[in-house]
Amino acid sequence: MNRRDRALTALDHREPDMVPIWELGVDPPHVEAITGKQWITSSKGTTLDKRGIERHNADLMAECYNKVGFVMIRAAPSDPDSWKPQRFPDGTFTDEWGRIRMYDPRTKSTIPFRTLIKTPEDFEAMPFPDVHAPGRLHGIKYTIKQVKGEMAVAAEVRAPFATAWEMFGVTGFCQILHEKPQFIRKVIEKMTDFNIELIKMVVDAGADMIVSNGDIAEKNGPMVSPRYFSEIFLPNMKRERNTANRKGVKFVKHTDGDLNPIMEGLANTVDGLHSLDPSANMDIAHIKKKYGKRLVLMGNVSVDKLCRGTKEEIVKDTRECIRMAAPGGGYFLNSSNTWYADALLENCMAMVETGRKYGKYPIKL
Repeated sequence: MNRRDRALTALDHREPDMVPIWELGVDPPHVEAITGKQWITSSKGTTLDKRGIERHNADLMAECYNKVGFVMIRAAPSDPDSWKPQRFPDGTFTDEWGRIRMYDPRTKSTIPFRTLIKTPEDFEAMPFPDVHAPGRLHGIKYTIKQVKGEMAVAAEVRAPFATAWEMFGVTGFCQILHEKPQFIRKVIEKMTDFNIELIKMVVDAGADMIVSNGDIAEKNGPMVSPRYFSEIFLPNMKRERNTANRKGVKFVKHTDGDLNPIMEGLANTVDGLHSLDPSANMDIAHIKKKYGKRLVLMGNVSVDKLCRGTKEEIVKDTRECIRMAAPGGGYFLNSSNTWYADALLENCMAMVETGRKYGKYPIKL
């Protein structure tokens, strides 16, 4: 059974030969350490254009995932060929969704920093991204070609809830949701329509799974009232899942935070959950017992311990994750988010090594 087969078997709620191991993301400093090659962050000092840089970094990520032995790799949509961001004197720049991004030298990646979109009027005036714009699938198609069927490919779509709160800012989003819920419903529906088309495109290109990225909760619970999830957000998420399922692939939601107040709704909405944060009261043993026949589970070795714990703690926690969640299949071993730049690489590799040692089916822990 090759790594892609192992992933697809687990996604089908069956037991493969061994527990599949993967990470939603690995920060560039770890990619550099594993491959011995340099991640490129800008065109300065290189003759590569933006597509060349994108391909170079995709090659490094695929090499990293192959060296570690992950069963699946994430691939994200690309900026269109024609996209030219607005740049500011402080080094920040805009993306297609009106978010202003900044480069983080610690992680060698960009993060949302602030936004141009403050009001409903700003949103209405914003040129809405064209999902069919030339170049949109460049990175996804390239990654699918590079992995050559050895790994499954999880195509990323950004969750409309996350895109919306990033666009308006958390405070602005919550205020507009409270005062004008029908406007937010309209925003979410429009973004969901975008994602539905994107899902069709990426599956036709060869993606094996859809992962909906972007947080909907934090340590103390869902970011907004569960009522809004029932009325607005989960019904639109189900539209995305239904599209993925009709195309023959699973739809998995990534989010941090305590999901317990909305777990029943999520279990009726998505095919799987990543990454089940143990620091936010997400008990993988309880979730496996209650929802394991309905949800593929991905997690949940603590990223806090990967950053600050000992190798012995990682081995112990990894064994517990396998013992509690692997029997019966439908389980992927991974961290409770991604391999952050702050994580100790020896701890990350200890998780992988432990997974290989104790993750052979039938599980005997």
